[in-house]
Amino acid sequence: MSRETTFWSVFTALALAALLALYAQDQGFFETENEQVSSGENETSPSDVHSSANLTSTADSPDSLALECLDHSGLARHDHVTLQIFINGSPYTVESAIGIQTDICNGNENYMHTIHTHDDTGKLHVELNEAGDISLGVFFDIWGYHFNETGIFDHRANETHEMAMYVHASNENATEENRVTSFDDYLILNGEVIEIHYRPITG
Repeated sequence: MSRETTFWSVFTALALAALLALYAQDQGFFETENEQVSSGENETSPSDVHSSANLTSTADSPDSLALECLDHSGLARHDHVTLQIFINGSPYTVESAIGIQTDICNGNENYMHTIHTHDDTGKLHVELNEAGDISLGVFFDIWGYHFNETGIFDHRANETHEMAMYVHASNENATEENRVTSFDDYLILNGEVIEIHYRPITG
């Protein structure tokens, strides 16, 4: 076999190998486990994936009330509730100025959302231009965070952790008698204390 024939035989073999490698890569044969998780091809519990990029959020599809801006020309409703959040037993601060001067509500008069905060005490101001009910999920939509029975923020309920929510008066403590299961669908009432817990499952 001549050198030229040998050269072209080797060249052809290498070209075929490169084409096969490209085809295999295109078909996903070389994907690592992490790449399969991020592309959704390998179902993994959210507790095992420590990246918010892999988690869906209720805030991605906000309630229409979360997109309303107040005009303060004559509010039909103005209530206050206290929101307390605990993550693994530790209190989580509800920030000040949530729902004030946002990308949506940024006018001179219409600069507040229907639920907003003025400080970091957890006091929610619930204000509506028209009388009606409003759910707790609206606040989390405005805040831009996930919240329902499946979890809160980037935390998800699983085989080791649970979500629990209690609603009680300010002079009471959370008990099983005032535990609720409606989570984001809970309709806010004036003067309530709402406790949300993401916590280890006991017992």
